[in-house]
This record gives sequence, C-alpha cells and structure tokens, in this order.
Amino acid sequence: MIVLVIMGLLASAVVLALPDGRPALSQEAERFAASLLRARDEAVFRGGQVRVVASDGEYRFERRDGRDWRPLDEAPFRARAFEEGTQVTVGPQAVVVFDPTGLANPTEFTFARGKARRTIVVDLAGNVSLDAPRPF
Repeated sequence: MIVLVIMGLLASAVVLALPDGRPALSQEAERFAASLLRARDEAVFRGGQVRVVASDGEYRFERRDGRDWRPLDEAPFRARAFEEGTQVTVGPQAVVVFDPTGLANPTEFTFARGKARRTIVVDLAGNVSLDAPRPF
C-alpha cells in the first residue's frame, strides 16, 4: 500500500512538472512579428500591396490584385490561428497594409495570456518592433 501511495505521489509530481504544450506567449508574439516582416518583404519583392488581417482568433495574409484582395495561400503565408488562451488586442486598426516600398500603416498589437503581455508595433516606415514604445 505504501508503494502505491509513493508511486501516486511521483506520478502527480511528473504530471505537474510537464509543460502545457503551447508555445510561450513570447514565442507566439515573435512568430507573429516575423510573419509581419515576411509580409513586408513580400510586398517589396513582388511590387504590390500585401496586408495582414488579425481577427477572430487568427491572422491571414492577402495580396492586392487590381481592386480586390486575394488570399495568400502558399507557405509561409497560410492563415494561422493564435494559440488557445491568447488574447490579441489591436490598436487603431486590425489590418496592416505594406506597400511596394515597404511603408505601412502604423498599428499596434498586444498579446496577452494570463499575466504575460507582449506588444508588437508596426510604424509608418514598415519597421516591426517587439515591446517597443508606441511611436504614434
């Protein structure tokens, strides 16, 4: 009986020590910031507007095709969901549009999960900063 109690305590300790399986909030924010930089590079290399839309627990990429916006479906631009439990609040707009020169509309994204917070700022020059002061 004592052996079973000890095994139960050890099993409980192991389960409590396991990570929750989700990437840390900082990793998720860094991945999103890298995606914004890729979108800026895509706009410059392709010579057309690219936008990133963050809404409904996900973000997606679109390319301007004449008057319409068409989804970018190829890797690494496929739509991606934010991790469960991550709340993303957006500054003045939930859309960042990069033009062929790399310029963008200023936008701020705040990621939160529990007490952790990370802020991503896109400035007018198309620079993407993690945890930077708000420039606008």
